[in-house]
Order: sequence, then C-alpha cells, then structure tokens
Amino acid sequence: MKLKSIFALALIPQILLINFIKNNPSIIDDYYSYYLYNNILKINSFVYSNINIPVGEILYIILVIILVYLVYRVFSFKLIDSVNLLAFISLVYFIFYSFWGLNYFKTSISDELHIKNNYEFEELDNTLNIIIRKINEEAPLIQDYNELDFFEITNMTNLNVKQSLVPSILLYQTVSGHFIPFTSESVVNVNIPKVDLPVVIFHEHAHQMGYADEAEASFIGFMKAIESNNANVRYSGYFNALLNLLNEVNKSHKEKLEDYTSKLNQKVISDINHNMEFWGKYYNNFFDKVANYVYDFYLKSNKQQDGILSYGKVSNFIIDYYQREVLSDFFN
Repeated sequence: MKLKSIFALALIPQILLINFIKNNPSIIDDYYSYYLYNNILKINSFVYSNINIPVGEILYIILVIILVYLVYRVFSFKLIDSVNLLAFISLVYFIFYSFWGLNYFKTSISDELHIKNNYEFEELDNTLNIIIRKINEEAPLIQDYNELDFFEITNMTNLNVKQSLVPSILLYQTVSGHFIPFTSESVVNVNIPKVDLPVVIFHEHAHQMGYADEAEASFIGFMKAIESNNANVRYSGYFNALLNLLNEVNKSHKEKLEDYTSKLNQKVISDINHNMEFWGKYYNNFFDKVANYVYDFYLKSNKQQDGILSYGKVSNFIIDYYQREVLSDFFN
C-alpha cells in the first residue's frame, strides 16, 4: 500500500514537471533528445527488433484491460482501489514521457528554421507545378505495387518497423500507422493503398527517430521517399505531396483545381480516384470520429496546438523545401 501510494502521489509532481518542461525546450534539446532518448531507442531496438510482431500492440491491449478493470474497481468506493488506479496512471505517464513523449517539447524545426505558416499563392503554384512535373516523370517508371516488399526496399527490415496485428481496426480509425513509445516500434497498416505505404513507413520511422511533430514526420517521410533510388518509393513521396498541395488549392482557390489535375498523367489521376474511394469507406464512421477526437486532444495536450490539423501543415514544409534551400541543407 505504501509503495502504491508513493506512485499515486508522484503523478502530481510529474504533471507539474511536464508543464515546466513544455515552456523550456532547451532542457529537451540539450539533455533528453540526444542522450537519454537515443540510448532508450538503442535498448528497445535491441530487445524488440528481432521479434516479428509488434509487441507494443499486445502491450496496449493489456494496458487497456488493466485500466478498464481499475476504473471498474473504483466504483466500489474503497480507498485502495483509487490508489491503485492513480498509481497505474502515474507509472504509465512516467514511462510514456521518459521513453519518448518528451520529444514533443523540443525546439521544432519550424521555429529553428523559421518555416512560415502561410505562403503566397504564387509559391504554392510554383511548388505544385514542380510536383506535377516530377510525378509525371515517375509514373511511367513504376512497377506493380503488389509485387514489391516495401519494408525491404525502404531498408526498414531491421529497424523495429513492423506490420500491425490489427490492420482492420486501424482502418476504421483511418490510421495508416502508429508509433509505440513503450517499445520504440514503428507500426504500419499494410492494408492501406499500396501507393501510401512507403511514405507511411518513413513517417513512422521519423517518429522513432524522435520527431514527434506530425508535420515534421510527414515532411521527413516525403523527403526520404523522393530521395530513394526506387521509382515506386519516389512516386509515393510525390503522390503524398500532390494530395496535400491539391488540398491547399481546394481550400483557398477551388476554381483553379482543374487547372492542375488536367496536367496530371492518367495513372496519377487513377491513383487519386482509387485513394479517395478507398478512404471514403472509412471516414466519418463512429470509430473514426472518436479516434479523431481523442487524438486531437492528445496532440493539443502535447504542445501541438493545431491537433490533428497539424498533419496538413506538411504543405508548409514542402513549399519551403522548393522555395528555399534551408530544409535540404538542414537534413543533408
């Protein structure tokens, strides 16, 4: 009882400490990201990378069962049950932030490189035309996606990147992949359209490398993809960028949308239609809405003020990448 009480009471100073760290990113930059986290990643990769299944997904199920049981026990209105629940939450909270979560609070690439939040339409137009030219060049070169092992051609087979055990459940949450902080496993939903797989693999691996911000991870996924020596992987990168930039046009200059789509290779048009049709089956169902609400709250509580909208901010990075040389210099 005494030890559990200590764990339970430790939740309060932990929350206060995390709130302090949120406003002092230099602590994370100077000590956590480059020292503690790198060693945690090495240990977790050593322990879990040779196990074919994502251990973290099994761990999630166990944690949810324990949490539900402890919440149920609280309604017996016994002090020990409340202490058990708080001790459990405190322990999970500690492990989450110690093993990875503190990466949310390091100095962002946007702040470090002065990435703008808004761009002139001319810059969007210039970037979109570059992407259209690039993807049209790649379209005739790609192989049948069903014949390729993307974990192998992205060189991720030994880097703790794995296929999800529950891809169908993830689809109904419109989740393409996720990162598991407790085991440092990057997990990919292989049931998504194959054209999305390379970028998703790189996105989740970026989280594994300590890039918690969703826009940053998406941009790294894009950049890694277009630098590949495989045409299918490069195509996936340009395809993802194309969808994001076309979405920006659709939001602010919808009347110009057809001007861009008319320039696209028919293969690209076909892939866009297939992608929209595929995800259209899963958007806005009950599980998707609940998952979006929970994840939006989760991101906002971890200093991503735009919540799930932060995914769309990758367009700012892509535009900046083609309009300046700062990002390419930063990563090379």
